[in-house]
Amino acid sequence: MTRKILLAALLCLSAAAMADTKPRIYLNPGHGGWSPNDRPLATISHPLLPETGRPDTCGFYESNTNLWKTEEMGRILKASGEFSVKYSRRACGPYPWVSGARDEMKYDRALSVIAAEVDNYRADYFISVHSNAAADGALANYPLFLYRGLDKENAVKDSRAMCAAMWPFHTEAMKAGFEFMSAYKTSTNIRGDIDFYNYNWTNNKGYTGYLGVLMQGRPGYLAEGYFHTYQPSRHRALNPDWCRMEGRRYARGIVDWFGKTADTLGCIMGAVRSKSEKTDNLQLYKYAPGTQDEFMPLNGATVRLKDNSGHVLKTYEVDDNYNGIFVFTDLTPGTYFVELYCQGYRTQQTKTTTTRYKVLANRTTYKVHYMNRGTSTPLTPIPDAIGGVAEDSGCAVPDRVTVRLYDTAGHLVLTTTRMELGRCQLPAGVYVMESAGRSVKYYRR
Repeated sequence: MTRKILLAALLCLSAAAMADTKPRIYLNPGHGGWSPNDRPLATISHPLLPETGRPDTCGFYESNTNLWKTEEMGRILKASGEFSVKYSRRACGPYPWVSGARDEMKYDRALSVIAAEVDNYRADYFISVHSNAAADGALANYPLFLYRGLDKENAVKDSRAMCAAMWPFHTEAMKAGFEFMSAYKTSTNIRGDIDFYNYNWTNNKGYTGYLGVLMQGRPGYLAEGYFHTYQPSRHRALNPDWCRMEGRRYARGIVDWFGKTADTLGCIMGAVRSKSEKTDNLQLYKYAPGTQDEFMPLNGATVRLKDNSGHVLKTYEVDDNYNGIFVFTDLTPGTYFVELYCQGYRTQQTKTTTTRYKVLANRTTYKVHYMNRGTSTPLTPIPDAIGGVAEDSGCAVPDRVTVRLYDTAGHLVLTTTRMELGRCQLPAGVYVMESAGRSVKYYRR
């Protein structure tokens, strides 16, 4: 009996030791509430409410966008099985926000508390996710990474090096010309917080710096990903998938920093806009000339993703928040095409260089699609479009792999594993089962 107890104890210690060898990542989505301090700003679809002077909770708050980014970052890192992840928060609130209420700071946690938690967690990598601000409507848009210390010397070893390593991952969309970038196109914007703010203070633990969330002794930095005062980007940020793609870029950078296995799949992020109509008459949409933002984003457009053989894989409905954004993730590297439909515009349903995407592993491919005014031809019905999709042989998709099931209208029905799919309650009929960009027919009789 004693031997069994000792063996069990050794196994527990071994498991704990293995878990402790995983890099510990601490994710801090900046802000946290829906208060006046959480950067509430008006957008076309979510104006400031007269009773609060702020938008509703679906409008722009930095709390929302930062959370979407870090949730995606954490999801990817945890799914890899190679990291331990801790968050400073997992939700926004409270609502309605009332100054002086007991729960006023429930999610807007004190920076000193977060900093102490980072130390106690012994984080190997800390990142505080934010967006930047200038005067609203200013044509400024670029990232800024801040670590604790001076420009010439970081206070915590590796913090500046982490910023430098992350920079090319984070700026991927801007360098691709998809996002307006007003500065630092051929350089970096990485600063020590003391020199950047020209001020410092020392806390009760002896840490000297400026930013409260960095007043701890673990390697890391604060990332201002873009300027939410560049109004077209603020409208893009209303799309959670756009924010999640920023989180995905951070995740790729962290995986690379620790030398872990890079993602073998790739992504697509695009935008649908009018070819002739400009955004000059839109309020809250001051744009940089010569960018995609000069042209009207097409609310409600439908984008269908097809493989090189013409099989429909996924469908994306563009939101009504004046951004035109669509996103397809977790795609096997290769060639794909998109079909575009928007009422009042000519449907794009043929293979051309403008509708073709070359997807690469661990990368996102970006493209802007411009549609001409004209007669809208309905997209080929899904049942016909999937005629060439192979039938599920029962082993085409491994049991434990996550699958997505779509109905014949292209709507997502559920996400589960292949093994659990047979236990799900579904109406009889034909579906498309998709996993990692591969699709097969799935019949429920």
